[in-house]
Amino acid sequence: MNIKKQITVCKTDTEIKIYPESKNELGLWIAHPPCFVVSINDVRNMESVINIALQYSNSGVSVTEETAKNVLKEMRIKSWNILYKSHRIISFSLAEKKLLLRLLYIPKKVFSQI
Repeated sequence: MNIKKQITVCKTDTEIKIYPESKNELGLWIAHPPCFVVSINDVRNMESVINIALQYSNSGVSVTEETAKNVLKEMRIKSWNILYKSHRIISFSLAEKKLLLRLLYIPKKVFSQI
């Protein structure tokens, strides 16, 4: 299945942070700025923010290991382990005719894929 665009959603109790993802030179999807932040109570604005994030996905942004570190800096988090322990992380992928949803991590260390 050929994925066209992908975003990552990081959820806490008060807000949702949405990052577009682009492929690096190895073909791996990597989250990168800009970060879009939505209050957990602002459900009406969520769809437009997701659409904007999808515009940045695979936009030709050169993504490297340093780009991924910038995501941690923006979130004021020191490591990926802390991110995984403090946020629910969901990845949305758009293929030509399908939407793939993967729950990558929740604090109780449960991994699933839909």
